[in-house]
Amino acid sequence: MMLPKTISGWCMWLYFLVVGLGLVPAVGGMLPAFLAPLFALGYAVFALLGK
Repeated sequence: MMLPKTISGWCMWLYFLVVGLGLVPAVGGMLPAFLAPLFALGYAVFALLGK
């Protein structure tokens, strides 16, 4: 398995880890709720920019 080579690829993997697997512990439920949209937006922006 290879690591992502683009920023959008990293955002996609981090989103999967936060939302799909729930690997980020919920500190009062705030951390995943803050990170998930951030990674989703990062993926969308960097995928459109091609980075």
